[in-house]
Amino acid sequence: MDDTSKYRDLFFEETDEYLQTLNDCLLQLERNPQEKSILDEIFRAAHTLKGMAATMGYKTMTELTHSMENVLELFRSGVSSINTDIISLIFSCLDKLSEIVEDLRIEKEVEYNIQDLLKKLDNVVNGNSNSVVVEKEITFSVSNDEISDTDSRVIRSANEKSYNAFNLAIRLSKTCLLKGARSYLVVNKLEQQGDILQSDPSAEKLEEGDFDDVFKLIYLTKLQEEDVKEIIEDIAEIEAVIIEKVEQDEIAITEALVEEVVQGKEEVSSPSELSQNKANKKEGSKKEEKGNVHQINQSIRVDLTRLDSFMNLVSELVIYRTRLEDLSNQYKTTEINEPLEHVARITSELQDLVLKIRMQPVNVVFNRFPRMIRDLSQELDKEIELIIEGEETELDRTVVSELGEPLVHLMRNAADHGIESAGERLAFGKSKVGKIKLSAYQEGNKVVINVSDDGKGINPEVIRESANRKGINTRGLGERDLVQLIFNQGFSTVKNVTNVSGRGVGMDVVKQKISSLGGSIEVNSEVDKGTTFVIKLPLTLSIIQALMVTVGQETFALPLGIIEKVVKVQQEEIIKSHSNEVYMYREKAIPVIRVNEKLCVESTRDNMHIILILLGEQHYGLLVDDLIGQQEIVIKKLSGVLSDMREYLGATILGNGDITLILDVGNLCNEGAGGKLE
Repeated sequence: MDDTSKYRDLFFEETDEYLQTLNDCLLQLERNPQEKSILDEIFRAAHTLKGMAATMGYKTMTELTHSMENVLELFRSGVSSINTDIISLIFSCLDKLSEIVEDLRIEKEVEYNIQDLLKKLDNVVNGNSNSVVVEKEITFSVSNDEISDTDSRVIRSANEKSYNAFNLAIRLSKTCLLKGARSYLVVNKLEQQGDILQSDPSAEKLEEGDFDDVFKLIYLTKLQEEDVKEIIEDIAEIEAVIIEKVEQDEIAITEALVEEVVQGKEEVSSPSELSQNKANKKEGSKKEEKGNVHQINQSIRVDLTRLDSFMNLVSELVIYRTRLEDLSNQYKTTEINEPLEHVARITSELQDLVLKIRMQPVNVVFNRFPRMIRDLSQELDKEIELIIEGEETELDRTVVSELGEPLVHLMRNAADHGIESAGERLAFGKSKVGKIKLSAYQEGNKVVINVSDDGKGINPEVIRESANRKGINTRGLGERDLVQLIFNQGFSTVKNVTNVSGRGVGMDVVKQKISSLGGSIEVNSEVDKGTTFVIKLPLTLSIIQALMVTVGQETFALPLGIIEKVVKVQQEEIIKSHSNEVYMYREKAIPVIRVNEKLCVESTRDNMHIILILLGEQHYGLLVDDLIGQQEIVIKKLSGVLSDMREYLGATILGNGDITLILDVGNLCNEGAGGKLE
């Protein structure tokens, strides 16, 4: 096995983060080109990315990132000014890098042609200052006037004992991959012949390699300047060394220090003792600093397969807890009630803990959209501002990972079909800059995500015309109901197909994906004012509260979160309307869906129950034979042939050991609504 194989997962995880950082920072830099800190962050991320790729042996990534770095150095050195064209070029490079990473992730071997990008990057470099990237001269930040009182005392004592004090600035090669190891070698070699009095950055950061290319030291030794330089230059990957001797008469001594020396408060025997005292003090402050850091950040990376295994074990525990409770009730064994209550409590706490561990902020998905909207603005020649709110809202990681595709579709539709051109907006008295807002917030045991724009809105009459052409009966439908028709399969009002949207992958696919996640989606729109899509999703898909029902001889589970009410009805209370059935609820006709007919199960009861479901703003009535009760269940994914059946969300194991299917209420209701309208 290749030596780098064990680092692959870490490489991909960190590469994803660095690519996202580069995308985010480039967007910020485009808006604030004078902000040097953003440019420094971009350069660090690109440099680290190049080093990681080189370490793993990914030559194409290394070559492309190196050329990007040359262009970024032009910006950083002030040789070239930042402009939209060059930033767009770097974005293209990031897109290519993302493509390469995705192929590497699935071990797909592809020959990439990056010559066009490399040529464009080289043209940028060659067009500035005779193709020479000016490197900044190393400067000392550890200058004499910054030497502390304690260090000054050490240096004075050292000089009296024939020790020399040097300011050292050491620059590592830009191709150096293990900066921490290289700086350690330098420090180790020097400490064999003297003492390190001070380092910039700190010793911890040097060990971790958490610095650019330059680090600085104050060094005490009996060696001469030439000998010190030779020791350092003998180490590989050292690009440059600057040495400056600290003269005794140049050391600034404060009045407090002079007073201390005069009064003889502290005697110094040798530089090593003084530096050891200083090291002890530093060690104390380091421990305190580490303690503070530990309090602030206690997060670690956990492999997802381990997290899934942990979740599966907790799920099994929930199943057997339920089974024990059933056995206790069945045999009326009161002796085990108390320990069983403790088991139930601990299991619930463990369940809550693992669910929290699985939670992930939605910004994992949201952070891809600023870049996307920026590119769409240029492609569509529109001025669009993206507003993001609530990105810290958390969802189950399974939901978050599946959320990207439907949100991308909604955002592209908003930019393409929702937001008007600048000229059209000005003619309507609007600001020429269109706004798209993406927000998320928690509402009970659900998360609500809104995608809204202040564009032209959806015209219900255009929807009606399109529906009539497709043979959909729209009589009696109000404007709000008409707009919901965009979620019907194959429904579209777009006449011209564009590269952005309108390619037949419509809102029905979006709704199907949201339904498969146990959620709902609806749309609210006002002509010339804008459109808002409201998505409601469960916090978790693993362990849920469910209502157990019977249909014929079969038992099924329904997620409790979307159930509004359960009503016992007689057959005559279900009214025929055209070719469909409805139930009157609060003076409103609710479409009735007979679950037995949908699942091809024979019903055995005339006295039935209607379960009123609320999906978005639309009510549906699911007709079942009988109710069993509420129960906490663990959702297990279906496999094989069953995985293709849209009627089922999954399966669960009950307390008595029976396996029960969980109904996908969203798909059942959507199919019922489709039948009603066609």
